[in-house]
Amino acid sequence: MALVPYEETSGVGLQKFHKPLATFSFANHTIKIRQDWRQLGVAAVVWDAAVVLSTYLETGAVELRGRSAVELGAGTGLVGIVAALLASSRAGISSSSLPPCSHAVNTLPCLAPSSSPG
Repeated sequence: MALVPYEETSGVGLQKFHKPLATFSFANHTIKIRQDWRQLGVAAVVWDAAVVLSTYLETGAVELRGRSAVELGAGTGLVGIVAALLASSRAGISSSSLPPCSHAVNTLPCLAPSSSPG
């Protein structure tokens, strides 16, 4: 395990986390996710691992079409959003920091939570 001290003034490689909006292209969709490092912390930014996993899912190595998916510890929810778009089905997205995740999901009409119970 490595511990990397975070110094906000250093800026090396960390500028993207302080941008208020992150934009991605997956599954023939443009996905825009608001980021808020200062108020909501590490769960409110899109980490490189989410981009790498989303890219992997897009390759089709894992068949998602017609299946359900759950992303636990989702943060901004990018992987769950991509999984839902690729599956043409439902994806559950769970985060201990619900505000960033719920905002990201609610900004996409095709993924907004339904009002029906269940």
